[in-house]
Amino acid sequence: MVANGHTIPVSVEPLVLGLIQPFRIAHGTSAERCNALVKIGDFYGEAALPPYYHSTVDDVREYVESLDFSFLSDPDGYSIDRQLEKLPPGPPAAIGAVDMALHDMWASELGVPLYRLFGLERRISAVSSFAQSIPVDETEWLETLAAVNDFPFLKLKLGSGDLHFDEEIVRMARQNFSGRLAVDANAAWTIPDAVEIIPRLAAFNLEFVEQPISYDDIDDWHLLRRLLKSHNVPLIADESVRTADDVIALAGAADGVNLKLAKCGGVRRVRTLITIARALDMSVMLGCMIESSLALTAAAHLAPLADFLDLDAMLYLSDDPFSGVVFDRGRLTLPDSPGLGAIKVG
Repeated sequence: MVANGHTIPVSVEPLVLGLIQPFRIAHGTSAERCNALVKIGDFYGEAALPPYYHSTVDDVREYVESLDFSFLSDPDGYSIDRQLEKLPPGPPAAIGAVDMALHDMWASELGVPLYRLFGLERRISAVSSFAQSIPVDETEWLETLAAVNDFPFLKLKLGSGDLHFDEEIVRMARQNFSGRLAVDANAAWTIPDAVEIIPRLAAFNLEFVEQPISYDDIDDWHLLRRLLKSHNVPLIADESVRTADDVIALAGAADGVNLKLAKCGGVRRVRTLITIARALDMSVMLGCMIESSLALTAAAHLAPLADFLDLDAMLYLSDDPFSGVVFDRGRLTLPDSPGLGAIKVG
């Protein structure tokens, strides 16, 4: 299509991502995901659409087709920050996909990788975790641990519905894996559950516990902090964080925040949230959903700003439609070509 009578072609298509094997978290089990691929001119953005966020490809298409991209034809150029600031409200993943494509366009036209425009270095010091699906049983879990033993950092998905089994997942990992461990309950525990299990999990020398409780009432985070009484293990908020107001409201309750482009609305908004989190003395994780290397590469350009990384989704895909950031046992290497450096395969 042509955007609002101008010569900038814009399209939105489904991006089906098949998984090597089903991935199980507290929200459910997935064998594939359908994201939205946004194309603005020659540049791509990806909107991750997990079923628990209730946005669809049609929602993304409706949002993108409502936008006026005529500023891209301005012979005097444009300010990307000013244009992104003017984007109307809409699904965060759709906004994030537009933001991604425009950042790629902006940096490409200037002939430099995106990270350089942010004054960052290519070197990424943090090691990405490799998230592990909730196992069906102990036998499956032992087989999985043997297969991933050479990774330096695992994030274990919990929230099986059985606190004892959740604890056994971590215990078995600590007994059979010598690297760094963290856990992510994906909002599965009640406050009494969290108060019961977190002090026990702290004995396994965890880096953090991510989103232990429901995301919809930030006051519960402050209650959880009071009930835990001491910092048994750092707490990271994920589903509870989408906006600047969320970050501010979590100060003093969560030790850090997990920021994702699709959840928060793109590169520009995540950069703002990083600044706010730092001002509040909170740690920062850059995370992902089930996404292709397009979205993962876009997020990785901000990786030098993060304490923790969870940018591993390309490892789950049976066929990644993009190439870009390289994941080597948790070590990320950014492409050094202009823009995002993510290339469509085929």
